[in-house]
Amino acid sequence: MAENASEMSKNDMPITGHIPPSHQQTLLGTVRLDVIFGRGERIDRSWAYELCSPFWRLYVNRGAGAELELDGRRMSLRPETVYLLPAGLRFTTRLAKGVKSVWQDYLHFEVAGFPPALLRRLFPAPVALPQAPELAAMLAAWRAGLGDEARPELAQRLRALALAHAAFALGCAQATAEGRAAWAAWLALPPVVAPALRRIDERPEAPPGNGELASLCGLGPRQFLRRFSDAVGLSPGQYALERRVALAAEALARGAEPVEAIAARLGFADRFHFSKAFRARVGLPPAAYRRMHAPGGRT
Repeated sequence: MAENASEMSKNDMPITGHIPPSHQQTLLGTVRLDVIFGRGERIDRSWAYELCSPFWRLYVNRGAGAELELDGRRMSLRPETVYLLPAGLRFTTRLAKGVKSVWQDYLHFEVAGFPPALLRRLFPAPVALPQAPELAAMLAAWRAGLGDEARPELAQRLRALALAHAAFALGCAQATAEGRAAWAAWLALPPVVAPALRRIDERPEAPPGNGELASLCGLGPRQFLRRFSDAVGLSPGQYALERRVALAAEALARGAEPVEAIAARLGFADRFHFSKAFRARVGLPPAAYRRMHAPGGRT
C-alpha cells in the first residue's frame, strides 16, 4: 500500500482518480440551451413584423411564400428547410406578394454561456441548415407532438431540446472563416470572468457592481473590465441589461404576468423605463411583443 501511495505521489495523480477539467471543458461547461416554446400554425398577411429577437428562432415552413428582409436584402424561406435565426438579429417578416398563408412550425430557444459578441460573429445572418438525416428524424419527432395534448409534456420538451441542440450544432458547422477564428480565440481565453457571468445570471434584477464582480474573479477593477470586454464583447452593465431584456421577453411570450410586474421583478425603475429599454433592443413595445407571441399571434 505504501509503495502504491509512493508511486501515486511520484506521478502526481489524485488519489480519487478524478481528472480536472481542461481549460476548454471549463468554458464549454457554461453553455446551456433552453427551449422557451414551440408551435405549429398557419401564418397569414398579418405576419409582418420588424424586430430584434432576444432569443433564437427555428423556422420550418410546409409551403413557399414566407420571406425575411435583412439590411435591405430579401430572403425567401424554402419549404421543408430548417432555418436558424440567431438572437440579436434585426429582421422583417412578411409573405410574398400573392401568398395568402403558409403553415409554419417554429421553435424559440435560448443559448446561454457563449459571449454575445462571439455568437454574432458565428451567426451574422440566418442559417439554412443542410438536410441531415439526424436533424430530419428529430424534426419529425418534434412535429408529431405539436398540438397533441395527449402527449406527455416532458417528452415533447425533450424532443424540442434535442432538435434545438442538433440545429445549433449544424449551424455552428456552417460558420465562416471569420466565425471559426472568433471561436478559436474564445477557446483560448482564460475562463477568469466565469464567476462574474454566473453572478450576473443569478441576480439579473440587481447585478453586482464592477468592484464586487472584480473581487469574485480575483482581479483589480480595471483589469476585470478589460478581461470581461475581451471575453464577452460587452461591458458588465450591457451584458446584464441584455439578460434582463431576454428574461422579460420570455415572460411576455410565456404567460400573462402584468407588464408592470415583469418590470419590477427584473429591476426596472418603472413601466416607462422598461418599455423604453425593451423597445430599443427588440423593436417592439412589451404589449405588442406579447400579442405577437400569443397563440394565433403568428410569430
